[in-house]
Amino acid sequence: MTTTNTDNGSTTAGRPRRRPRREDVRAGLLAAALEVFEEIGYVAARLDTIAERAGYTKGAVYSNFGSKQELFATLLSERLADTAADVLSQVDRITSLDETVLHTARYLARGVLREQRWHALVVEFALQAGRDPEVGAVFREHRRMRRTLLATTLAERAAGFGAPSDPEHYTVFATILLATVNGMAVECAADPEAVTEDQVTESIAAVLHAALAH
Repeated sequence: MTTTNTDNGSTTAGRPRRRPRREDVRAGLLAAALEVFEEIGYVAARLDTIAERAGYTKGAVYSNFGSKQELFATLLSERLADTAADVLSQVDRITSLDETVLHTARYLARGVLREQRWHALVVEFALQAGRDPEVGAVFREHRRMRRTLLATTLAERAAGFGAPSDPEHYTVFATILLATVNGMAVECAADPEAVTEDQVTESIAAVLHAALAH
């Protein structure tokens, strides 16, 4: 028995089946896209490969995402939102500055070590952004959103410890923190045996402590 999913629904041996919900199609495409991107990279990935992996036609991709750039940008945004929510939920009840810094740094460090393929993919996308104007526009928007969210989070946590509120200060440290995380991810990808979780944690913690203790 052969089943084929399309952007308009499914058929089984010529009989129409219930049309999949749009959110289910979208979620399936995103999951497939993440797998394909991490396996072969952003540049090599093709939308028809992603569609086939998800069990849909290429038309289903275009009915949910306007381009490969938009598809990847959606993955970036969802990952950003998930990471921010996880960090905030874990440090929400912590009242000590040192404990907050260590907990957050350890969380981010473990992400660097566990998700090396994802970080390598982001680095590839960043390099492609310098060559492709459309990719560049998507990437710049994502990085600005990420810096803004991170700066706001740092400012809110610092206020809880009596630190002054200076938006420019936290924007600078947000940029430094992102660069630190990305740099450690590159080091881990290049020579994973030479970089330990403690080293990554200490590097991130130094930046966080400087920002929050300002």
